[in-house]
Amino acid sequence: MKVELKFTNYQLSFLNAFIADNLPASVHGEMKDRKSFIFLMNDVSCKLLKKAIEKRQEAKAFKISLKYYEAFALHQFLYLYMDYDNTERYNVTREILGVINQKLA
Repeated sequence: MKVELKFTNYQLSFLNAFIADNLPASVHGEMKDRKSFIFLMNDVSCKLLKKAIEKRQEAKAFKISLKYYEAFALHQFLYLYMDYDNTERYNVTREILGVINQKLA
């Protein structure tokens, strides 16, 4: 099942930076379930980066198609690493979580 998410360039740039800041560079010494989550998020990150390169000149929101489990993994990743101290990052993260939540329901 595919999930179509609609993001702006700013939200997509934020997502890419958020994932890059919080995704571990190495999986050495991690448990199996954590490794699989990291590899899955790495795949999602690659899709988001490709879309960011394609749509870097777009001014309006555009759609990104992810498989259901990829969208769910992205949702969990954002929820897990949400920054409650920085209000701008918190607000953008909440907006993105809201978009993903609507499509997953």
